[in-house]
Amino acid sequence: MFHRTYASTFATALTLALALGACTTSKNTGTNGGAGGPNGGGDGTTAPANRFFLPTGEPDNTAAPSLEVDAKGGIHAIYPAYAGGGAYYAYCPADCSGADAVSVVRFETDGTVTNAMLTLDANGKPSVLLNAYYSVYYTSCEGDCSKQASWTSTPIFKHDSDQEVTGESFTLDGAGHPRFLMHRYVAYLGIGQGTPETHWMACDADCHSASSWTKSKIADDIWQRGTLRFDANGRAHVAMAHDVKDESGTVTTTAAYAVCDANCDKAASWQPFDLIGLYTSEYEAVAIKPMVTMALTKSGAPRVAALAKDNAGKRKLLYAECNENCTTESGWTATVLSDLDQIDVGIDIAVDKNDHPRLVYTLNYNIGLLHCDDAVCTNQDSNWGLTKVELGGDIPPDQIFLYPNCTVGAWFLHSPSIALTPDGLPRVGYQARDISGGFNHPDNPNTDCVAGTDMTWSRMAILSGL
Repeated sequence: MFHRTYASTFATALTLALALGACTTSKNTGTNGGAGGPNGGGDGTTAPANRFFLPTGEPDNTAAPSLEVDAKGGIHAIYPAYAGGGAYYAYCPADCSGADAVSVVRFETDGTVTNAMLTLDANGKPSVLLNAYYSVYYTSCEGDCSKQASWTSTPIFKHDSDQEVTGESFTLDGAGHPRFLMHRYVAYLGIGQGTPETHWMACDADCHSASSWTKSKIADDIWQRGTLRFDANGRAHVAMAHDVKDESGTVTTTAAYAVCDANCDKAASWQPFDLIGLYTSEYEAVAIKPMVTMALTKSGAPRVAALAKDNAGKRKLLYAECNENCTTESGWTATVLSDLDQIDVGIDIAVDKNDHPRLVYTLNYNIGLLHCDDAVCTNQDSNWGLTKVELGGDIPPDQIFLYPNCTVGAWFLHSPSIALTPDGLPRVGYQARDISGGFNHPDNPNTDCVAGTDMTWSRMAILSGL
């Protein structure tokens, strides 16, 4: 496995911090010592940005958005209602000036949407896949996608929470046909876990008819929270969290990569290669599930980021790249971008027109953006810069408290998604939770404040540079 050479091969660590409204960057070069930030400096940057909450029409709590940008620079977003069912599609043109410029459409579902996925065809036309509590919904648009009447949303597979679609595992193949991965529902702490399996879901025509979809088992284990993408040659690539069971029955979750050249509905066409063990935690303010994300270069080479764990179980933000032989250990190089314990929920990666990686991540519930313009970004001397997307402390605190004796509010930001304009300008979506806390007792001296979420909204940052 890839992590066998991790400690000795990839000694470089880039330690990052977002605090007190500033970004700081330092690089530890192991035995060589030395420190420095991007271009030799110690400070990160704060790019001019327009930041706003994504609209819903009628007031509603929403979760993390997923973003895509079309060839004209238009921004497409999908974000689920936080509870009670439904999701929102939003569009803002290339000159997006704020929430007032956003058009929004609501989709109805039976049950809460646990994952909302968005993809664009070659003409920038959006398609949406919604994994709801009972069913998977395929949603497509004909005509003006800013109008509710242009959309059709259909439940195509009823799973009754026995299976699920996670991550960014919905996309279109080279001919514009929808494809996605569906796996057995992952039980909390493995209690009552059903038989592990992963399926390839495909449709070539009449995709609003459930009978048009084929379901093919491609693995006897779970590929979860993955990114599915096709390259220009029609090959399917997946980076995912791979649940591997050893001879003793112990399940280990690893970051893994697989590629399919043809016949992707056959298990023999897929040979997952396990990269490194992943960090998870159910004990954070927002639980950390396995995190893996992937982007492809113009030649179809994978660029992967993951929240890995070392031999001591500590979290490591890892970036890895491969140009050939990507199902073997020798094909990959990697570097640790951060080993801070404050890395929280959410990472996402994109590459610009020059194949340079841009990675958004969560640190202490703030959102940062890492970027590298070197030819190789996994060397000890590779220059990674840091740009602040937004700090929770920069948002004015809310003054409405829903929980008894809570007197303090703060915004917790997490689960970012990144998309780039044709010129490489970042568009970042994320979830903003308004959390109440406090230690006074204005209401009842015998009742302590129990911290909780007062509201949660989808938010977007439009950066004008890095």
